[in-house]
Amino acid sequence: MKLTRDQETLKAITGLIEYAFRKQQTIINDPLFLSRYEHADVYGVYQEDELTNLVMANHFEIQFFQQRVKMAGVGYVASYPEYRGKGGVSSIMAELLTDLHQQGVAVSQLAPFSEDFYRQFGYEATSRRKTYRIPALAFNYLTSERRGNVKRGTWQQMKPVIQSIYQRLLKQQQVGTVVREDWWWDRLNEYYPHRFYAAAYNDTGEAKGYIIYRMQGRALVVDELAYENEFALRKLLTYLKSHVSSFEEFLYHAPVHEIIEKCFREQEYFTITLEPYMMSRIIDIEQLLPKLPLNQKEIIIEVTEDKECPWNVGSWLISQGNCQKVQQAGDIKASIHGWSELLLGELTLAEGIFLGKVTTSKDFEAEIFPKGRQSFYDYF
Repeated sequence: MKLTRDQETLKAITGLIEYAFRKQQTIINDPLFLSRYEHADVYGVYQEDELTNLVMANHFEIQFFQQRVKMAGVGYVASYPEYRGKGGVSSIMAELLTDLHQQGVAVSQLAPFSEDFYRQFGYEATSRRKTYRIPALAFNYLTSERRGNVKRGTWQQMKPVIQSIYQRLLKQQQVGTVVREDWWWDRLNEYYPHRFYAAAYNDTGEAKGYIIYRMQGRALVVDELAYENEFALRKLLTYLKSHVSSFEEFLYHAPVHEIIEKCFREQEYFTITLEPYMMSRIIDIEQLLPKLPLNQKEIIIEVTEDKECPWNVGSWLISQGNCQKVQQAGDIKASIHGWSELLLGELTLAEGIFLGKVTTSKDFEAEIFPKGRQSFYDYF
């Protein structure tokens, strides 16, 4: 059930979270926790007057090509150990997904502790991270960018510039990237203390990129690296290069489409890995389909299975930016897991067919579902 907002309930919520996530200090008065709690719906199960299971959902928007849709970021999924595996979280998720649909939420995202656990609720892996480990030596092979300049400042000083660049980049074929509100930006700054902020400016004084980073011992950790053009990328890498006398290694958890290695004359010093990151599920496919910039005028897609959100099941005719439910069989068929991967992740139609996640009634000569870029630095 959806939990009420009172001090007694907050005490039960924080007690369960502290136990389940092994918090070393109480969080009932922690501004970081409260900032998220105040912007969330919290669902729980009580047994014998004790809160035993918990799920929290924060409300955001994400970019979906040229439009935005509502997204619920699910987190703080918690149970006391003696109540795990007894259906408490399952009952919460069923109620939560129904409520989200009624609220007009199109998509949900979460960071899984177990993909199999969340797959039973219709979620599928849709986001990966590209992790760079770059020794200081590698910067010997980076040609410095002499044009423009870099300005560093506090969060409050750099906030307008960084937010402006972030908003502009959202419109560049982003899919699934969070549209950050002020409260979330400020929370990120507080959640990661001792962060540094800098922006790259061209010769005419226009900010074209930014970097957010931390210093951890002998490593410089890049939290975000955002740029609108090649100049900004090279200027920000040159800025990192200016730190080589102070750090042995540079670590960057990047979007999967990142290509900073292409700026170095030698790439052999890089260690680059891909790892799973976030899962997503479509809650309301009827919302998403008309927003797809399809490479085909008309097509029928079919959702063959969605136990938690049965309103998605059936065939949908997409034509000239409109979507309606029809009785015909789909040209392309998949469960909600397959559609979540196809529309929100990196999976192509050809890959989906090869892996048996998608079936088609005819051959498609080209990829009809466009693949957007996802810059996912957020964590719920």
